[in-house]
Amino acid sequence: MSGEISVRFASQAQLDIRRITAELADQQRQIASGARANDLQGFGAASGRLLNARSLRSNVDARASILNELNARLGVQSSALGQVADASRSLALGIRQAISANDGRGVATELSMTFASVVNALNENWNGQPLFAGERQGGGPIRIASLDELLTATTPAALYNEAARSQVVDIGESLPIVASPKASAISEELFDAMRSLHQMIVNVGGSLGQPIAGPQETMLLEFADTFDAQATAFNNEEGRSGQLQKKLEDEQVRLGERSDLLTKVIGDYADADLGEVSIRISALTAQYEAAAKTFVDLSRLSLLNFLR
Repeated sequence: MSGEISVRFASQAQLDIRRITAELADQQRQIASGARANDLQGFGAASGRLLNARSLRSNVDARASILNELNARLGVQSSALGQVADASRSLALGIRQAISANDGRGVATELSMTFASVVNALNENWNGQPLFAGERQGGGPIRIASLDELLTATTPAALYNEAARSQVVDIGESLPIVASPKASAISEELFDAMRSLHQMIVNVGGSLGQPIAGPQETMLLEFADTFDAQATAFNNEEGRSGQLQKKLEDEQVRLGERSDLLTKVIGDYADADLGEVSIRISALTAQYEAAAKTFVDLSRLSLLNFLR
């Protein structure tokens, strides 16, 4: 009878050893991986909340990534708008200096440099996407490459190569925004003024003279005022772009804080408490040693009973 009891207790001790071994393996896995479970099923009732938190964080991080790309684009866009403003203001200043010196011979060169700078800025792109061509992919929105071509490009279709609609970027949560104005919406008056000034220069043989004739001086003053006004208009566009960039930067901060909060929530559900795990391993190790000793002792008793 005592032999049967010894065998039964030995079997129980063996089962305890297997259970403790499995628990130790799980605790050691938690130490190695830092996670409480291998899969969602292992989190039990918390699996639904964990899955939801992970999905929310994924959406938040995706929006933050979009905003980061858009902010970089807006930086390039603001620089391009500022370049147009600077070029237009520089031409106005050059014209006024020519009037002050009563020498118009350098105006044609000033105009040529301004035209090249404006076309280059408006044809700027970001990752292969033209900034001011609306939804259209490919090359920039300005078709012409010289002041002589500008003289004959008197219609929007001849001057611009744009999509019908402005480019819209969806930053998530039903918040689409117009990424930038189309070139035709912001530069038509500037190109009209450059066309008229170039035509005036062509009409007098390709260069204004020294001294500047009275009627030419009046016209040049009007051109200078126009180019100053256009510089201000492009600075205003640059400011709007900067305001949007600041708004998106603030949104990025908010999304970053939300992502951090969700990461903490996920960690509360999914991350192993390494301190608690270490204590549990110590306790299980003690249980294992006790169970192993019991099994060995009972196994010896059973063997003695058998030998008797």
